[in-house]
Amino acid sequence: MAERIAHDVTPPKIGPDAQEELDRLVQTLHEHGVLRFANDVVASNHELLRILVGGLNKPGTLNAIQNLSVIAMTLSTLPPERFYQVMFALKEGIEQVGNHRHDEAEGHSYKSRSKGKYQEKDSAPGITGIYRLLHDDELWYAIQPVLAGLRAFSERLDRPVDKPVTDFTGKPTEGP
Repeated sequence: MAERIAHDVTPPKIGPDAQEELDRLVQTLHEHGVLRFANDVVASNHELLRILVGGLNKPGTLNAIQNLSVIAMTLSTLPPERFYQVMFALKEGIEQVGNHRHDEAEGHSYKSRSKGKYQEKDSAPGITGIYRLLHDDELWYAIQPVLAGLRAFSERLDRPVDKPVTDFTGKPTEGP
C-alpha cells in the first residue's frame, strides 16, 4: 500500500498581512511628516513637559478641567433621545424669543387670543385680559414644565455639595 501524503492546503492570499499593513502605516506616517513631528516631541520632552505641567498647575486650568469633567458626568446621565429633545426645545424657544418683535409699522404689540384683536402698543391687557390669561389652558400647559424646572433648579441650588465626584457617585473621596 501507498503511504499517505500529508498536504495542508494554504489559503489564498486575499490581502496584505499584518506586517505589510504595519510597514505601509509607518511609510504613510513618514510621508505625511507625522513621524518627524513625533520624534521632535519626544526629543523636546523636557521643555515641553515643563511648559505643560506649568500650564496645568494654575488654578484656572484646574478649575476648567474639573468643570469639563462635571459637564461630562452630567451628559453621561442623560439618554441621547432626552438630550436631543431638550436641546432642540431650547433651540426653538430661543428662536421664538429672538423672533418676537413688536410690529412698529402698525403700532400693535399685543394680540388677545380670545378676541383675535390687537390692543394699542404699550397698553397693558388690563384686569379682564389678565383674568382671561388665568383661564387659558394652553398657557398653563406651556408654563407647567418651566415651573417644574425652576423648582428642581432651586432645590438643587439649595443642596450643599462638598465634592462633585462624591455627590455624583455617592462614594467618599480622599484627598484635599
